[in-house]
Amino acid sequence: MSSQFRNELIASAAEQLSRDYCCGANDFLGLENKVTLARVETGRRVFRDQPDFFKAATMGHCAVISSASEMLEFSSELASKYSGAEIFDQKRIWLINRKLADYNKAIAVSNIFYLPATPYKYAAKDGFRFRFYEEAEIVSELYPIGGFNNALMYRAGGARRDVLAVCAFNGRRIVGMAGASSDSPRFWQIGIDVIPEYRGMGVGSELVSALTQAVFMHGAVPYYGTWSGNIASQNTARRAGYYPVWSEINAFDIE
Repeated sequence: MSSQFRNELIASAAEQLSRDYCCGANDFLGLENKVTLARVETGRRVFRDQPDFFKAATMGHCAVISSASEMLEFSSELASKYSGAEIFDQKRIWLINRKLADYNKAIAVSNIFYLPATPYKYAAKDGFRFRFYEEAEIVSELYPIGGFNNALMYRAGGARRDVLAVCAFNGRRIVGMAGASSDSPRFWQIGIDVIPEYRGMGVGSELVSALTQAVFMHGAVPYYGTWSGNIASQNTARRAGYYPVWSEINAFDIE
């Protein structure tokens, strides 16, 4: 892996996170934790219309916490007491959830996000035919099929939508699909689905690798997200040449 390529992508990730967390890019690369008031920034990753009530991210050293005004005092105390990594420990998650319960919220998302080590790892799997789909083709040809909810959001409108996909065919049957969503103008997230009887054959990692190259060719940065318990997804990322770059936690309403 080229160190220049790695450094450029890490810098791009820090810049993207700065828009998501209302801070500077260098705030993710330093050693001191930072707390910001959550607000809607231009160029952020669009997961919801309103500012997040509480979320935190770390790229391995410090953590940045972005929260609503109600959580600012608590967030500042948390940031002053614990290191960036410690904030993501389950003991600290318990403390956070105890505070969030006052607002009928809890940490519901704890993800690890990955970046590719190289843009050119793609090699088609023997015996399978790959086909790429642009945005309009996804809507007209893939949405009617259904059943690939990890690869596609089935959302054609708004800022965050399905913009690129690749399918693996065995004959005329789709056995796997990877899709990219436009989470922000610069960062497109890759999701993957492989039907059960074709799992474990390397189809998923080859689809991710193929879509990675295509996303770069569209001028965006591909990234991959999973949660700590999804070992199969983590292995798919690793086999496709991805490596972990940052972790995030996010609070949602308790259902």
